[in-house]
Amino acid sequence: MSEGGFYAVDYIANSFDPRPKPVPDGVFVELLMRRPQTEVDVAAVRKGVEEAKRYLPAVVWGGHFTGGRRRQGECQSSGLFCMDIDHIAQDPEGARRYYQDHFGGREDALGIVFAHVSPSGTGLHVVCLCQEGCQTIAQCQARLAAETHCEYDPVCKDMGRIFYLSTFNDLIYNDLFQ
Repeated sequence: MSEGGFYAVDYIANSFDPRPKPVPDGVFVELLMRRPQTEVDVAAVRKGVEEAKRYLPAVVWGGHFTGGRRRQGECQSSGLFCMDIDHIAQDPEGARRYYQDHFGGREDALGIVFAHVSPSGTGLHVVCLCQEGCQTIAQCQARLAAETHCEYDPVCKDMGRIFYLSTFNDLIYNDLFQ
């Protein structure tokens, strides 16, 4: 956690933003999700305009960059990881049901601090505390997947990876203040 008690993670305004900035608190993440432009861009993504995703705000859940640029070697761990679960539903409600079936009610035990339906509406982003005994994000993801019996995108294993936010209506769980 950072000095203020919040996890030291960065965000970018969109894919064209070369300079990551610190996320001050969990309320800020919700504000990014509530932006009218986020609603417009997510609606476009869900209509098949894949390019619209690049205009969405994104968070680097794995850490923050010390050099002011998105360079993997300059990323310091936040103690969090994000598991990207793709193509699990036909729509956001199906993704929510999947979350409830695999994670619901076990957030504390699993170390979940944040979860939302992905911008496509067919997947999930589940943000968790790194687990004791795991040395890498890949190990954390594999362990969580085994505990919850779900498949995930194993490519999303580097600390500096960005994860696009979705709309506030897609927020499932937010316990970032702990």
